[in-house]
Amino acid sequence: MKRLLLGSFVAVSLAVTAASPSRGAFGGATVADVADAITELDVVRARALLAQVPVDSASLALERARLSLYVGDCDTASATLATLSGVREAASLAELAKACAKATAGAVVIEDQARGLWIRLQDEADRVLVPQLSEVAANARAAIERDLGVVMPRPLRIDLVRDHFSLSAVSGLPLQAAETTGTVAVARWGRVNLISPRAAPSGFPWEDTLAHEITHLAVTRATRDAAPLWLQEGLAKRQETRWRSPRPFDGEPRADDVAKNALVTGQSVGVDKLGPSIAMLPSADAASTAFAEVSSFVDYWIAENGRPALRLLFADLKGMGMDSASDALSSVSGYDLDGWVLRWQDHLLHLPEVKPGPAGQDPLEALERELLGSGIAVAGGRDRARALRVAELLLRRGRPDLAAPRLREALVSAPSDPALRFRLGQSFLASGRADLAAPLFRSDADLDYALAGWFALQGRVERGAGDPRAAEGSFELGVALDPYQEDAACEGEFTLHDAAGKPLPAPLPSDPARRALCESARKIRRD
Repeated sequence: MKRLLLGSFVAVSLAVTAASPSRGAFGGATVADVADAITELDVVRARALLAQVPVDSASLALERARLSLYVGDCDTASATLATLSGVREAASLAELAKACAKATAGAVVIEDQARGLWIRLQDEADRVLVPQLSEVAANARAAIERDLGVVMPRPLRIDLVRDHFSLSAVSGLPLQAAETTGTVAVARWGRVNLISPRAAPSGFPWEDTLAHEITHLAVTRATRDAAPLWLQEGLAKRQETRWRSPRPFDGEPRADDVAKNALVTGQSVGVDKLGPSIAMLPSADAASTAFAEVSSFVDYWIAENGRPALRLLFADLKGMGMDSASDALSSVSGYDLDGWVLRWQDHLLHLPEVKPGPAGQDPLEALERELLGSGIAVAGGRDRARALRVAELLLRRGRPDLAAPRLREALVSAPSDPALRFRLGQSFLASGRADLAAPLFRSDADLDYALAGWFALQGRVERGAGDPRAAEGSFELGVALDPYQEDAACEGEFTLHDAAGKPLPAPLPSDPARRALCESARKIRRD
């Protein structure tokens, strides 16, 4: 399966500053002080410093506009930059501010002061996702502060947008780059800019994506935006899952294995050859390889040097600047970047081959026996996509009895396909045969990939078997993968139809937040 890329775009902050000492000639702040405060996400200090700069200038006006972008005020940024039409450095920023102002016109802002969050919704319909989004953001930020030793300023700002066009407008990421690599989020201008899961027909792991982007903001703050791209992306990949308990498919495929394969086959992107952004690499495959390489490299470096060394590296980068990243590495750890890359590559080449686990009962064979025992006739394999589509149409016509045999035939040739198991499980449940559905959701160990609907129905089966704790874990994973998929949002319940195709009333979750999400999900058609 082609996984949806958890992309991000790390940009060097635009700051026009004069060559001046850290303090002005009369003790006032300088434009450079303001720029540094903004880059470190310290908007409170930046505002205070703006009032202390003794002489107004185009450079200072540019920083005022940049601060407006960092707090999400694109209208003020656009108006400020309109006064700098003759300043060359302001042109690209003015274009961004104008596009951002258009994209966010009429947006809804929700401020959670208790958690220190500022969330802007381009689409009011995404309000139902805010409770879950807020909880994930707060937990991910806490884990990042713990692991990286970086205290994030409050509030953390998050833009939730409708599509790639809007993502490009609020962040400045070229639209073509976002579409080419499948980028769904960008950490830029002091904010996390995230596409709504509503926009993805099959969803994406939006919770881990959010943690990834918050990490970018933290590293930018810690290094004053001087972290090289390999460090930014490697740490962001590392922190994607450290805020939560382990889940199925975490770390698959292993970054070390992907990096080693790329090295020995000559397909390596190179941790030091990423360009301005992974989101701007030529293909999704190249981006996936690059993510694996930087993740493997950073994990190796931290394992060799420890987290205290990482914090020292942050401090050296902040003082020395991005162009001195190799020197900072040497100062902290004794080897420059080239030296560490050679050590890491040698480490990869000496990794033991992954061996299969001990032989035992094949769970697919057990599933096969149980389904054959159900008495459903098997006429041979069918095209999976066709079987899924026909079964979906039959379910909408109230004929789960006809859908089940078609899916069963397809499952014979692809028993580890979670989409087939999900639809077949729906067919059995719609027919009142929970006993036949149960074997389809017994274990995720033999699935090809993670599917929101499959985990949602697993939770329903687990709850029916008297295991509410396991059920809740499955429901949470379904929402993490695709919160607007009906089964995932509705705790495994889905809409049944009569013979005329008319939808029948379906149960709603008892929890108010999840009930609202369920009701919203049922309004979305994903044909």
